[in-house]
Amino acid sequence: MRLYRNALWLTLIFFLFSFMAFIVIIEDTHNNVGDLDRLGPITGDAVYTHAEILPTVSKDCSFSLYPGWNMVSFYCLGLFSNRTMVLQSVDGYYGSIFEYQADDANDPWKSYNPYVPIWAVQQLNYMDRLSGYWIYMYNQTEFIYSGVYSDSVINLRSGWNLVGYPNTNSSSINYTLVGIPFTIVKNYDKGTAFDNETNETYYIGVDTWLVYVNGSLNNTLNQFETYKGYWLNVTEDDQWIISRG
Repeated sequence: MRLYRNALWLTLIFFLFSFMAFIVIIEDTHNNVGDLDRLGPITGDAVYTHAEILPTVSKDCSFSLYPGWNMVSFYCLGLFSNRTMVLQSVDGYYGSIFEYQADDANDPWKSYNPYVPIWAVQQLNYMDRLSGYWIYMYNQTEFIYSGVYSDSVINLRSGWNLVGYPNTNSSSINYTLVGIPFTIVKNYDKGTAFDNETNETYYIGVDTWLVYVNGSLNNTLNQFETYKGYWLNVTEDDQWIISRG
């Protein structure tokens, strides 16, 4: 009888430790998932989730995209917003979209093109408010999306970063990047003009690189603006904290 009881206890202990090891493995998988959920659907039995514990308010985005390349950002997105849902308002009017993930040194450029063959690899399945995006438009089109507005933390990598500006208020570059070891900020500005008769802004076909060099007095770019994307060069890894306006 004692031998039977000892065997029963050993069996229970074995299953207990096996269950704990299983929990540890699952937790480790979640902690190290990194950008897997950026790269597309995950197959198999594993289910990955992401929760953003930050105060948010409902917010609608609305701005014009112009013919050719636009360097933009979307402040009203979450951290993993489905690309199809985000771009629904401009579906059929854009040719391709690119994102630059500086933390992926081996393959930083992620893209999506709705017109490539079905067997082609599409890496940009999710979008977020922290990133800047290159999007090619065939026509002038209004982007509209109902999302959320939140504080943001952008992880910067040494070198070039293609970032968004997740804020509804314009702000001077010097003030906004105080404490960040940056050297250059660049924006690709679409040439537009305002028609007083129609009260509409239209594209005039002249695009310009605007540049802010830290310490220079001759800059063509001086502030961050809502819906714009920016190339930001920093000399070391850092975090850029942006409180919602």
